[in-house]
Amino acid sequence: MKTRAFLLSLLSIVYCSSFETSTNIQTDHDNPIGYYEGDPLPPKTAFLTFDDGPSDWTSDVLDVLKKENVKATFFVCGAWLPKASNRGNSFRKYKTVLIRMKEEGHTIGNHTLGHQNFAYMSPKRIESQLEENQRLYQNELGEYSGKLIWIRPPFGSPYIKTKNETIRKKVSSALQGKGLVFMWSKEFDSTDSKEWVKGEWYEKGPRINPDNEKFRKKMDRIYNSLVYKTEGQGVVILFHDTHPTTKEVLPYIIEKLKAEGYTFATAEDYTKWRWGKTSEELTEEDSD
Repeated sequence: MKTRAFLLSLLSIVYCSSFETSTNIQTDHDNPIGYYEGDPLPPKTAFLTFDDGPSDWTSDVLDVLKKENVKATFFVCGAWLPKASNRGNSFRKYKTVLIRMKEEGHTIGNHTLGHQNFAYMSPKRIESQLEENQRLYQNELGEYSGKLIWIRPPFGSPYIKTKNETIRKKVSSALQGKGLVFMWSKEFDSTDSKEWVKGEWYEKGPRINPDNEKFRKKMDRIYNSLVYKTEGQGVVILFHDTHPTTKEVLPYIIEKLKAEGYTFATAEDYTKWRWGKTSEELTEEDSD
């Protein structure tokens, strides 16, 4: 028992040390609380994240996740997908999908109302994009809604691409107190939003042909870009639930990761793992 107690104590010191280092990094850079490239992740854990939805393909993605017993994180936009205005907005059009998403245990985050690049926006406009998306989500889902605490900046900007410190500090200042940021592991962008093939769109239709050679090649590219470089470390993977190639290749990626001993987690799980608190508790503490 003494040996066990010693080992647990030692592990606690190691974990706390890694968290402290990461927190110092974020404080030095003035970033809001969250996960950024280089921050600690639990080993052999994959965080599957999906941006830009909901769309016609989201329910298919949910089908895959349910079959595989995997929980994921979805960063949603209320009013930017094509033809969303036909029914007012994406949250209204896909209300049942969003309710299902929540009921099946997935984490839902804020990807802004209109998917605009924070780097080119004023702090007031950044705040407005987040708040309007939250308001629309609550208005459309009512009792089934909740606070979209986790934030994924559109395009990952300015934390992925820009090296302009002035822009980064401006955006970080605007995001302080608005929620928790959840970026992705830089080498684990699935690239599913690049090089669209014929038939890829946000809505289902007869033009979709998964047997098309270019469609299959894109699936192979997505698969190969992810599964051969995991090497046992924790990863946050970026997908988009707006592409049929994504939902087609997803089961194979999950199967491969499971075979390597990976487990799956959400942004909410990350909060509990890293800080020992729920996202709500953490944001309340941050605002005090």
